[in-house]
Order: sequence, then C-alpha cells, then structure tokens
Amino acid sequence: MNSTFSTTTVSTLIPVTTVCKARLSIADIDRHYYQSHQLTLAHLSTETIRKNMMRIVAYIYSANDKLTVRNQKWHNDQPELLEHSADNQIKLWIDLGQPDFKRIKKACKLSKRVIVYSYNQNRTSDWWMKNKDRLNRFKNLEVYSVNANELEKLNNKRMSLNCVLQDGDLQITDGANNLLIERERLI
Repeated sequence: MNSTFSTTTVSTLIPVTTVCKARLSIADIDRHYYQSHQLTLAHLSTETIRKNMMRIVAYIYSANDKLTVRNQKWHNDQPELLEHSADNQIKLWIDLGQPDFKRIKKACKLSKRVIVYSYNQNRTSDWWMKNKDRLNRFKNLEVYSVNANELEKLNNKRMSLNCVLQDGDLQITDGANNLLIERERLI
C-alpha cells in the first residue's frame, strides 16, 4: 500500500515573531508627564501592523514606569497592557480591538481601571451598538474609538517617536511622518 503524506512546514503552523523596539519621548501636557521610555514589542505574524502600533499608542496614553506591554509568553486571557499596584493588585488593564463582553466583565472584576481602545473604524460602530448598554454598567471602564488609519506609516523594527498629548489628541512624529491620532470617548 502506497501512502502519500502532505507535509506542512513548521513556519506555517507557528506564528513568526518580529521584535520591534520603540524609543518614545512623551510630553503628556494633559497629565503633566514628561518622560522617555524604551519598549520592546513582540509582533506576531498573525497580528496586523496596526494592532502592534496600537499597543504603542495605548502605552503612550497611559505611560508610566509600572505599565508593561504584553509579550508573546502571556496567555490570550491577559490584557495587551497591564499595570500592577504596590500590593500586586491589577491597577490598569488595557485591551485593544473589540473584546467580547465576557472578557470585559472579567477585566472589570479584576482591575481597578479598564480601558478598551477600539481602532478598526469599520467594526467599532457595530461592536459598540451591540455592547454599549451592557458596558455602561461598569463604572471602572473607559472605551475609546481611535482613528488609527495611518499608523502603519510609523512602523519600523527600530522606531524613535516623539509624542505630544494635549486635549486627548496625540501627535506622533518620527522625523519623516507627522500623525495626529484622535480618540473619542464612548464611555
């Protein structure tokens, strides 16, 4: 009996990881926060460039020395960004995209503050209409719609970004590009 086996390379089964480094110079006029940060991000081949860049944007909006960015070793039930308090309680849980209601409910139970940045304009309105009544009950939840259409222009394996936050809007420059990232608070 002659059998033919289909072979699949390992690279199609396991997502490829690209390491990106970002040096951020942050001037947050709204919070009076002026610091520089070095981030190392693991960008999986299964994720969009926009999502990886949104991790940076979310970091900039809440930047502090205790905020950590998700790495590929975290489980899918973990947030994209996380901050612990001095007593090791979850102080801040940040998610990206359109998480399901159960995930947000869990985050609101575990964390003092939860932020969701929805950045896909086409999906945000449908997701928001479906979930807004249930989400409005969580007092520790903030949901933002972010205009992230041009973020890919900043993508590079080594980024040096100057970031200015004022009145909730974020201006990011990398020397060649100057982007204005606007966010709208939904709740």
